[in-house]
Amino acid sequence: MEKINFCLVGAGSIGRRHLRLLLEREDVNICVAEPYEVSRERIMAEYPVVKCYLSMEDAIFAQKIDAVILATPHGMHADMAIKALGYGLHVFCEKPMSDSFEECVAMLRAAEKSDKVFSVGFMFHFDPFIMRVKEIIDSGRIGKIMHYSSRFASYNILLCSVTKHQENTPYSLIMDCIHDTDLLYHLTGRVPDYAISNAFKAGDMELSSPQNVIDTLYRWKNADMAANIHFNYVEHPQVHALEIFGDKGYIKGDFMAPSITVGSIDGRVEHIELQRDFDNVYRAEWDHFIKAIRGEVKVENPASSAIFSTLLMQAQKEAAMSGKEVDIHEIAARHGFSY
Repeated sequence: MEKINFCLVGAGSIGRRHLRLLLEREDVNICVAEPYEVSRERIMAEYPVVKCYLSMEDAIFAQKIDAVILATPHGMHADMAIKALGYGLHVFCEKPMSDSFEECVAMLRAAEKSDKVFSVGFMFHFDPFIMRVKEIIDSGRIGKIMHYSSRFASYNILLCSVTKHQENTPYSLIMDCIHDTDLLYHLTGRVPDYAISNAFKAGDMELSSPQNVIDTLYRWKNADMAANIHFNYVEHPQVHALEIFGDKGYIKGDFMAPSITVGSIDGRVEHIELQRDFDNVYRAEWDHFIKAIRGEVKVENPASSAIFSTLLMQAQKEAAMSGKEVDIHEIAARHGFSY
């Protein structure tokens, strides 16, 4: 089988994980593009056989590249993804698609025009915990969903950040924690109509950001469902919880354990303990993406579905900035996106 030639663009913490796991595979070749000297030199020291370049373009023009992995700061994703698609390359873009919904629409249009695979790195779709939650929901066991709630709290994100960009990036919290925003759509299959948020800076932390706490309440026009999402950069150790209830039962999940409690309206309660190795989650994500490139499976997180996470993120941000409820359909229409 012909090897796929990858270029990893951005060698921060997540980029290095992707590099380490892809180097295990015999069906890929991989090089690195990293303009930040300290990060580039670390890669060269850890993986001396890996070719390193200063930019994505340098790599593309120097050797054969089939696909790029964008693990750069969020604001760089759109320009690089659109260029890479224009060069005829497959694109794996780390989450979020962009820090700008307007740019996400441009990325979607570029992906629609291309015959190449474009996917966003929402790796929780391959997590046994989320896969089991989705299996329970799809089975109809808890009935029609009426309320969705998730809570992600992690000072550890700031501790692990290489560039510490969060310190000067407004609303970096909703970008770093966008997995949960994506899971609202992924698990329920529904996009809310309205959002209202409260965001602020709390505590006296050594590491922080302009807003380190945000709560968002989502609602639907027909008032048959509600959802709320909480993020903070304060709590340590990390807390990650999920609660979903329907008209036939409920799910309470602890991402960290990982474990799930399922209750039924007849009073039955089941406790499910799961095993997870995050390296294996990422391995599954890469296996699927490579199979999608080879035409063996459909891409899991294409722009057409991944864009909803950024639409909801935009709603979180606009609601927090205005202090008022925002209309999510109006935000989408303003940027030329309809659904």
